[in-house]
Amino acid sequence: MTGRTVLLISNDTAYAGFLKKNLEPSGYTFELRESLPANLRRTGYEARPLMIDLGTPRSVEILSSFRAYHPEASIIAVSNGDFQKMEEALKAGASYVVFERNGGDPHTLKETLKRIYEGFSARQELEALKALTEPRIVAKSSCMKTAMKLAQDAATLPFPNADKPVVLFGQPGSGRELVARHIHLSSHRAGMPFVRVEDDGSLADSVMASRGGTLFIKELKALGEESIAAIRGLIGKKEFYLAVKDDGPREGDGRSGDQSTLRADVRVMCGCFCTEDVSLLQGIDYMGIEVPSIEERKEDIVPLANHFMEELSALLKTGKKYLTKSAREALVDREYPDGVSGLKKLVHRAYFLGTTSAIGDKDLLGSEFLGKYSFKNFLDERLRLYLRKMAQLERSNLYDTVVGEVEKALIELALSEMKGNKLRAAKALGMNRNTFRAKLKSLKIKEDVKRTAASSGKTSK
Repeated sequence: MTGRTVLLISNDTAYAGFLKKNLEPSGYTFELRESLPANLRRTGYEARPLMIDLGTPRSVEILSSFRAYHPEASIIAVSNGDFQKMEEALKAGASYVVFERNGGDPHTLKETLKRIYEGFSARQELEALKALTEPRIVAKSSCMKTAMKLAQDAATLPFPNADKPVVLFGQPGSGRELVARHIHLSSHRAGMPFVRVEDDGSLADSVMASRGGTLFIKELKALGEESIAAIRGLIGKKEFYLAVKDDGPREGDGRSGDQSTLRADVRVMCGCFCTEDVSLLQGIDYMGIEVPSIEERKEDIVPLANHFMEELSALLKTGKKYLTKSAREALVDREYPDGVSGLKKLVHRAYFLGTTSAIGDKDLLGSEFLGKYSFKNFLDERLRLYLRKMAQLERSNLYDTVVGEVEKALIELALSEMKGNKLRAAKALGMNRNTFRAKLKSLKIKEDVKRTAASSGKTSK
């Protein structure tokens, strides 16, 4: 079974036969060699264990060489009673040392292999989870590449500095939290909680929720003096000193008897708008990373816009849309007071309002244009005269009429864009499925209209 192949280094064919007889029924196969393979650098060896018979000549030297090429590999050293060799094997980097007599019950060896492959499965699941949860950060510009290089350094700091605090400098909306989350997911705390805190009121609960993981303070300056002092204690002593409501003991929450000290093992990261704000952490050794604004990373604007559209296409399962040349130029030339989030909102709006797969510069018109040609102004122009005439009637019911027609048109447009799929149309409008169905019924959107909407998205061959 190739999924559980063990590289066995031994010159004892009898011992190799013994292992095959006793362990192959459990799903393990053995690649027997007397020395290391020539293609030792090949990737893949780190994902399966090495078992080395310490009775083999130069066994400790072989073990040490394998460890140098594959530092993450699991290595089992098997001895028949030479305790000096066992000690040397541990020093050379053996993960496990198994004392086993030939012909005996290989129970310990079997349990060791089981533990190793369970570890492999857990790491694979963690990597899959990381791929699903880790945000994609676009870094085409040199300044963003520099920031991400520092972020990777922060994630892989060696012990005892692995939990050094990280301060992310930059404007709100520049992506500081995304960078902090990337550091967390690339560090030894991946798989543990990543908790964001925005104010004093939620700080105590956030610290408790983030135990074992990372606490991200969105804006350091937003916290009061008492909270800053508590954060300093958390960084220095892993103790969070803050008065909390005494509502009785809570099993396992780490509180001391006076209910004012929370013990929590967390890594602290925080955002700072300017370098002056970090004076609040004076005396604390931290790692600083400058996250550039969207204006400083013009090369990233179009790739970011494409990424936001791909996200929507995948989420809504609709056809892909693309930016025309004029749209790409318009995106690069404009300003973004709200940072990357402002770019994202603009692209999302154009995605939903665009009537074709091509998004042009007119679809990206911003608030300065919409202020002049807004939906409100459209209604002013179209309804002013009508309103004057309706005002002469005792009961015109104008409000319900206009709202009903606009709502009906919006739902029909969503159905058309989603090719008649009611679930996707409801999701695009922010409605739950039952509410959407009730609207279809109350607004009398007929079945033939829905079928027409569905067929309008098809092209003839």
